[in-house]
Amino acid sequence: MDKDKVCNEAACSQECDCGCSGCGSAGTNTESQFSKEMRDLYESGQTADMLTACDKALNENPENSDAYFWRGVVAAVAGNFEQALTDYTSAIERNEKQAVYYSYRGSAYAMLDDIKNAVLDYSKAILYNPGDWVNYANRGVIYLNNAAYEHAIDDLSKAIELEPEDMGAYLHRGDAFTARNLYSVAIADYNKVLERFPEESAALMKRGQAYFELGMNEESLADYNKVVELEPDNIQAIAIRASIYLGQGKFDEAVADFTKAIELDPGDARPYFFRGMAYAARKSYDEAIADFTRAIELDSTNALAYHNKALCCEILERTGEAIATYKEFLSKADPESPEAKHALERLAVLVPGEGETKLQ
Repeated sequence: MDKDKVCNEAACSQECDCGCSGCGSAGTNTESQFSKEMRDLYESGQTADMLTACDKALNENPENSDAYFWRGVVAAVAGNFEQALTDYTSAIERNEKQAVYYSYRGSAYAMLDDIKNAVLDYSKAILYNPGDWVNYANRGVIYLNNAAYEHAIDDLSKAIELEPEDMGAYLHRGDAFTARNLYSVAIADYNKVLERFPEESAALMKRGQAYFELGMNEESLADYNKVVELEPDNIQAIAIRASIYLGQGKFDEAVADFTKAIELDPGDARPYFFRGMAYAARKSYDEAIADFTRAIELDSTNALAYHNKALCCEILERTGEAIATYKEFLSKADPESPEAKHALERLAVLVPGEGETKLQ
């Protein structure tokens, strides 16, 4: 068929690369010559030329589904996902069995947080091209992000079966296993990633957490040490390592890491609170009180910071401050908590009659 003329679908019985739904290539996953040219432009970053070519193709043939598709790709690259959806839909209306159209439209829906339609489109893409692992991987990630962990594991396992070299699928499947508290099998997936990329910090962080959940603290520390070595300002790794040190009774190391976390983000109440706990554990009560006070200033909803501060004040015989802080704690505490019961007991000792105080 003459590509320079508008396509006559009834006469289009063989592949002609015009992209219309009547062509012999319609409903297959064969890439047209036009798409090959667009892909070359896309891979070289020439999106302006792509848009010009797509508009020209549509002027010549308004039924060119590939031109709508690639125009949608250009819109998506620019972050205009609503326009991308419009173009992908136009492509699908003209060629409803082309898997790649659904795959890309599914990704556009995902970027717009339209989870239902994203899953439907990835499923359609799988229907028309069941051998493409990318759609299983993408659908699996959506299931993972929406707590459908069994579905995520199934899809990511299929992606791995089809493409065993896709390390992203192993990483995400490990996350799904972790979410189901299946830490040993999660570690096996993270190991697979780290065999290929031994300095992949995300995998090291995730494996370190899985080790920690299994009580394998030395292995966990080794992973977090590696992350901090690779990324000295990784505040999450530093804070988690500090928590492990705290749990192991390594209070000096915990203080050092929480101090680093505070330097990196002085507006975060959490490292002050936990450094206060480390100070209190090593009986540095003045420092602990200062940290609990700062934690309260940054987050007044942290009832335990009040309770811990009051304990330290009482130990240092700063009785008036202890009483006031216990009362502040009781105004915020869960009335059924052990700490609330303890605060009432201490007030009854410190101030006669306070044991009858009602929790607010």
